[in-house]
Amino acid sequence: MTQTQLLKRLRRSHWIELEKLLKDAYQDGVEAGLTRAHGQRRRARPIRDDATANGLIRQIESHFGLDRFAFEVRVVHPGSGRRVPGGDLLRRYLTAG
Repeated sequence: MTQTQLLKRLRRSHWIELEKLLKDAYQDGVEAGLTRAHGQRRRARPIRDDATANGLIRQIESHFGLDRFAFEVRVVHPGSGRRVPGGDLLRRYLTAG
């Protein structure tokens, strides 16, 4: 086998391996994107009826990456302005609007 033939064979085999790597990387990215889009953290998810104030705060912290900071949210009653206890269900405080 001549040097030229050897180089052609090496180029071809390297190119095939590179294509396989690129296809696998692309497919992994597509799959990761699908799990992100259809997983638990999908966007525009409505707040459920049985959500608590503490659960809402945890969801806000994790979504915006604030869990490592001293972050505080005050949920208040729309009529009286008093603070809502953390374990209360949010459906108690729904307003028409």
